[in-house]
Amino acid sequence: MKHVNCAIFFVLILRLNVLAQPCGVVQSLNSAQQSQLSVLQNPIDTALKYEILFKIDSLSAVMKNIYSSQGGRPDGAETSYTVSTNTNWLSLPNSITLSRILIHADSLTYANLWRLAKGMSPPSYQPHSLFLRASAEIAAGLLKIADKETNVTRKTLYQSWATRALDSLATMQIQNGPSTGAFPFPDLRVYGDPTFGPIIQNFMFSCGSDSVNVLQNGFIINDKGTGEFKFDAGVIANAYFEAYNYTGNINYKNIAISIGNYTKGLKFNLNYNYNTFVSLALTRAYQLTNDTSYLNRAIKTIRYSVYPGQIANGRWVDGHNANLRYHSIILQNIVPTNSLIPNTNGFKNAIDTMTYKAVKNIVDYSYNCYTAIGYRWLLKAYALNNSMITQTLKDSISDLIGRQINQSASHGDYLDVPTMGEYLELLGTTTSVNDFYKQNNFLINAFPNPIAEELTIEATSANDTKLTYILLDALGRMVLAGNLNNSKTTINTSNLEKGFYSLSVTNEKGSSLKTIKLVK
Repeated sequence: MKHVNCAIFFVLILRLNVLAQPCGVVQSLNSAQQSQLSVLQNPIDTALKYEILFKIDSLSAVMKNIYSSQGGRPDGAETSYTVSTNTNWLSLPNSITLSRILIHADSLTYANLWRLAKGMSPPSYQPHSLFLRASAEIAAGLLKIADKETNVTRKTLYQSWATRALDSLATMQIQNGPSTGAFPFPDLRVYGDPTFGPIIQNFMFSCGSDSVNVLQNGFIINDKGTGEFKFDAGVIANAYFEAYNYTGNINYKNIAISIGNYTKGLKFNLNYNYNTFVSLALTRAYQLTNDTSYLNRAIKTIRYSVYPGQIANGRWVDGHNANLRYHSIILQNIVPTNSLIPNTNGFKNAIDTMTYKAVKNIVDYSYNCYTAIGYRWLLKAYALNNSMITQTLKDSISDLIGRQINQSASHGDYLDVPTMGEYLELLGTTTSVNDFYKQNNFLINAFPNPIAEELTIEATSANDTKLTYILLDALGRMVLAGNLNNSKTTINTSNLEKGFYSLSVTNEKGSSLKTIKLVK
C-alpha cells in the first residue's frame, strides 16, 4: 500500500508540473477571443448582480473555454530578480532594528499620517495608492511594530502616530445615504494621477447630471454600484479590526462593523479581486460580532464571485487578475475567511481547494521564475489554517519568507510599514517552527537554492540527535543519502541532472522536507 501511495504522489507531482505556470509569458488574445468575451461580459455581469448562481458557474465555464490556453496568463510582464539565498528568518531583535531604519527614512510621513487620512495630499512613497486606504494600512502596521518595539519612547511615538491617523480617518466615514459605512474615493484628477485620474474622469462622465450628487468636496461619496468603494472598504475594515485588537478602542470596532454592514448589501462584481475585499470586510465584522450572517455572506461571495474565475493551475483566468499583484491580493484577502469556514459548510471543499491551488501556483512560480511582488501574501499563506497546505508546501513558504526578509534587510527591497508589521506579528505568534523543533529536536537549512555544483545542509539538533538525509529526484528515486552532524555538511551535486529534488532530513521522531532546484 505504501508503494501505491508513493506512485500516486509522484503522478500528482508530474501532473502539477504539466500545469505549471510558464515564466514571463503575457496574455495575448486574438480578435475572435476578444469579440466573444465582449459579448459574454453583459450576461456574466447580470448573473453576478442578480446572483443567478447556476448562470455564474455555467457562463464562467464558457468564458474559460474562450480564453483557452491564454487563460491565467498575466496582462503584463512580471518583475524578476535574484533574491537572497538565506532562508533563515530574521530574528526579533534584528527585525526591530530593521523597522527602526524603515520608519526613520520616512519619519515625517508617519508623523503627518493623519493628513493623509484626510486626503490632503497623495503619498509620494506609495505611487497611485489611495490616500485613505494607505493611511489605514500604515497605521495598522505602526501599531504592530509598536507592539514589538522595546524602546518605550519609540513605542509611544508609533502608537500616537497611528491612533491620530485612525481618529482622523474615522471622521471621513460616510454617515448617510446609500454608501453609509463606506469611505469616500478621493478625486485624484486634481493631482494629475496617471492611474486613477482617467478612471475617475470616465466615472464622472458616466454619472452625467448626477455627478453633482456623487462628487462633493473633492470626494466621490457614491460609487453608483461600480465597485470602486469595495477595495477601500475592505482594506480600511481590516485596518480598524487590527487596530481594535491592539488598542481595545471600541470606536475602531464599531467602524469595522459599520463597513461590514455596508459591504453586506453590495452586489457581486466582474473583478474577482474586488470581491475579495468585500469578503474580507464581512469576515472582520463577523469576528467582531459573532453574527454568522456576515461570515455566510463572505463565504458566498468567495464561492460565486471569486472561485468561478480560477483555472486548473491556480491562476485567475483574466489577464488582470492573473497578474501576480492581483493574484496575491486575492490570496491575502481570502485567508481570514478560509480559516473560519466551518466543516459543515457546503462550499468549504471548493474554497479550500481554490486556496491551495492559488498558494501552490504562486509559490512554485516564485521559485521557478524568481518573481518579485512583495511578500505579504507569503505571511498570510504561512499563517493559513488549511489542512490542504502540506508541511512540504509550508516549508517552501517559510524558505521564501526567509529569503524575502533577508533581501529587505540587505537591500530594502519590497519592504514597507504594513509588511514589516505583519512580519513582526507573525514572528511573535507563529508556533509551527518552534513546535517542530521541540517535538523533533532539529531544524535544517539548505543553501544555495537553486544549486549548481554543491548543496550545503546546515542542521541544528538537540541532545546529539542522529540525523540522516536523503535526496530524491522528481520520480521519487533516491540519488544521494548520508548522515548529518550539528554542523554544515556539503554535498556534491555536479553529477546530477538539472531539475527539482526533494531533500528529506530525518531523525527517530520525524522528518523535514524541502524542495531543491538544481540548475546547470
